[in-house]
Amino acid sequence: MALETLEIKIKTLTPLWTGGVDTTMDRIHETGIMGSLRWWYEAIVRGLGGSACDPTEHACELAGKRLRRYKNALKEGKDWWTALDEAGICDACKVFGTTGWRRRFRLEIVEDNTEPLWEPKDKMLNIRPPGRTRGWYLPPGRMGSLTLKFTGEPRVLSLIASIFLFLEKWGSIGAKPQLGYGVFEIERRKEVLEWVKGSGKDKPGWKWEILGDKNPNEKLPDLRRFGFFKFQFEITHPDWWTKIPGLKSIDKQLQLIVSKNHVVPITPILRNEWRFNQWKKTWGDDREIFGTLKPDRIRSKVAVSWAYKREEIWEIKGWGWFIPSSLAYKLKKIIKNKQAWQNALNNLKDLKIVKFEFQDKVSKEDVLNAIQIQKL
Repeated sequence: MALETLEIKIKTLTPLWTGGVDTTMDRIHETGIMGSLRWWYEAIVRGLGGSACDPTEHACELAGKRLRRYKNALKEGKDWWTALDEAGICDACKVFGTTGWRRRFRLEIVEDNTEPLWEPKDKMLNIRPPGRTRGWYLPPGRMGSLTLKFTGEPRVLSLIASIFLFLEKWGSIGAKPQLGYGVFEIERRKEVLEWVKGSGKDKPGWKWEILGDKNPNEKLPDLRRFGFFKFQFEITHPDWWTKIPGLKSIDKQLQLIVSKNHVVPITPILRNEWRFNQWKKTWGDDREIFGTLKPDRIRSKVAVSWAYKREEIWEIKGWGWFIPSSLAYKLKKIIKNKQAWQNALNNLKDLKIVKFEFQDKVSKEDVLNAIQIQKL
């Protein structure tokens, strides 16, 4: 089948971080975006009961018996997708590749109108909420608009378009989602929707479905163990963020960032409130939920964005990976506690909560319902 191209133009709502050769980021790197796309696709596939291997274990290789089964299936007239099924290749590796099987699409950044959020680009922003001696160190990232060009088979491009619609609503791209990076909106959204809905052979469309009956593995991301939240508020005072402890001390550094890009790095303030003021030590080890660097690194199971302004409304969104199950209820309780949000925002008198939304997924049907196109 002939290859087609899909172009997705996005505008960053919070800084985008894709890493680089050192601790700085000289440009947007495709590999950083690719890694996040695979991570989210694996979580979706598992959430639908499908098969997505742990890519670090290299257990899903198209070689030996698998390769022979694949070739035999092709000889029988089956397409590559079905042939890989019969060979035992997982749903994620079919699209993103594995040993012996290349990725089914190519990604290029064909237009990059982003710039560092501040200069110099190796300077970290240190946010220290009250009571914290070290605080959080945030790199600048990049903000602006960019166009991603995907080249591949139409079926795969329709899938990619569908993933982007889901991530626009609930997720992010790139690295450091736990620190609020990578939130975006799609420009020319109608074109992306057309790829998902389908319009002829060149755009076959994509429809999610239940993929199997595999149970969740708490070691691997699975949307059946995720919850998503969105907090929207209005506030009359344009410099509201200067009244928040932890940001007030760096207000001169932030002034240009906020006025130009309409973003406020509220993430450390919220994480501090949830972890050190709301979490009770009797519940269990907070490091299991909020992460730690020492002695062994544990990634945070909570991601919350910076505050970003859309028209006249400020918005913060994020997600939680609710494992271990013994602590899941406690974390959900904290995230859904509106007073905790108010506390983090210093109980500003002119703040009005417009909307608070929380959705958690516990079944394959929940996941399927959440990612259908009409929900996005």
